[in-house]
Amino acid sequence: MLDNIAQHLLELVKTAPDLEPIETENFGWVNHRFKSRFFRMAHVERYSDGKIEVLHFTTFPHKWSPEPIFGFDVITTGKIITGAYMDLSPGLNQYPDVMVNDFKETKPIPQWATVFSDKFIMLKPESEAEFLRFVDWVYDKYEWYLNSLLWLERKGDESLIIEKQNTYCQIQATNPRTFSALKALIGEEKAKYFMENILFPKI
Repeated sequence: MLDNIAQHLLELVKTAPDLEPIETENFGWVNHRFKSRFFRMAHVERYSDGKIEVLHFTTFPHKWSPEPIFGFDVITTGKIITGAYMDLSPGLNQYPDVMVNDFKETKPIPQWATVFSDKFIMLKPESEAEFLRFVDWVYDKYEWYLNSLLWLERKGDESLIIEKQNTYCQIQATNPRTFSALKALIGEEKAKYFMENILFPKI
């Protein structure tokens, strides 16, 4: 199921004009990264080891774009979806109405998660049907988001945008659970490099 979701997200990203792949080392699992004149990075990551399944998806606007950062993550252990997350994390522009939904949040926001919007969604879906409904909602929001990047091409205060994106990247790169999992998998040095340069590269 997560493979199919990752593939669909990849296909959505590939609809962006002037798309170029970003060279990414092989860490032993799937990482697709792209850039275009409409965003500085879109990243589809898919990790699987038979025990834990991870789907990570982000899109970062360029340093001149005031649009938010799009983030979507799913983590499963065995056949249990332990968490599904989505946010339009604040740039200079915010769209709280876009995030309106009727999903029942069942997970508390972790203490380190200080860079997300107040509409940040954290779910532990009660059924596969609820999860798939959430995924469809995410697809719809990403299509809206991508179109806003493609057609609006707004410009804002670069210094403020850089500050917001770099703060987001810095805090996300200190997520202790992600770092611990990566450290056990590829070692401390590579884990730090992966988080700071592959997952959350600063401008």
